[in-house]
This record gives sequence, structure tokens and C-alpha cells, in this order.
Amino acid sequence: MFLTDRMFTLINNIIDRCFFTVTFIVGIQLPEFIQQYIQRLSGHLNEAQFQLQEFQKIAEQHYQGSLATMVIKYKENTEPAIRSTAELIELLGQRINSYQLHLQQITEADYINKLYQFVSNFDFAIAQATAKSFVLAIPLSVDALATGITIAIVLLIIKEFSLFLISKLMTAKPREVI
Repeated sequence: MFLTDRMFTLINNIIDRCFFTVTFIVGIQLPEFIQQYIQRLSGHLNEAQFQLQEFQKIAEQHYQGSLATMVIKYKENTEPAIRSTAELIELLGQRINSYQLHLQQITEADYINKLYQFVSNFDFAIAQATAKSFVLAIPLSVDALATGITIAIVLLIIKEFSLFLISKLMTAKPREVI
């Protein structure tokens, strides 16, 4: 019995250390992921701005530089492709505004607010593309280390609490039914 308890304690300690190490490593990747996400978001913003500039050139040639006038004229056109182009230009403008706002919120915030902005406002498609091309790194910044330690400790506490609850449920005496 004594040997079994010591073995269980030893194995549990090894599992705890491995669990902590893995969650710490995963946790320090979050700031790096956010950085790569910001770079991808900036790339999408730059591409959208480039596309809108091309439409602006057309507006300068034919509509005295007014993109709004060009969109109105395109919407009035009977050709479905031209009307669709007007909708595309409007969506492009909305995308640019959305990307600019999100980029400003995530880059100008302190670290805690940056995490909040990322989690609450991330663009799923950009996050998914970032994840596909994510390159692991070991950032040695205070933010990355603090994030890794925090995530590892919180998950270790959750794991221990879960095991505690399971052991209590397993050892609970069944109540007698009268």
C-alpha cells in the first residue's frame, strides 16, 4: 500500500511537471501568434487599400476624383456586373475601415488590452490563415513569459481541482434510500 501510494505520487508529480511545461510552452506562443496575426492583418489592410486606390484612379479619370459619385453611377447602371462592382467598392471601403480600427486597437493597447482586443475582435479567417502558417518561436519577452506562466498555472489548478472532484466523487459513500 505504501509503495503504491509513493508510486502514484511520483507519477502524479511527473505528470504535473510535464503538464506545466507543455502548457507553459503553448502559453508563450500566444504573444507570438498575436504578432503574426497583426502582420497578416496589416497585409490584408495594405492589399485592400491598394485595390481601393485602383478604383480611386478610375474615379479620378471619370468622376472628378469622387469615388462616392462613381459608386452612385455604378449602382444606377443597368448592367448587373457594374452594379456588383459598386457593391464590391462599398464592401472594400467597409473592410478597410474594419481592418484599420482593429489594427489600431490591437497595436496601440497595453499588453492586457492587446490580449483582450485580440480575443474579443479577432477576424476568424485571418486567425485561421495565421494558424496555418504559424511558426513556433520562443519569445523571451516579459509578456510572453508572464502569459506562459499564467496559462500553465491556471490549467494546472484546473487539472488538480478536477482530479480532486473526481476522487471525492469516487470515494463518496452512497446514501441509503429509505
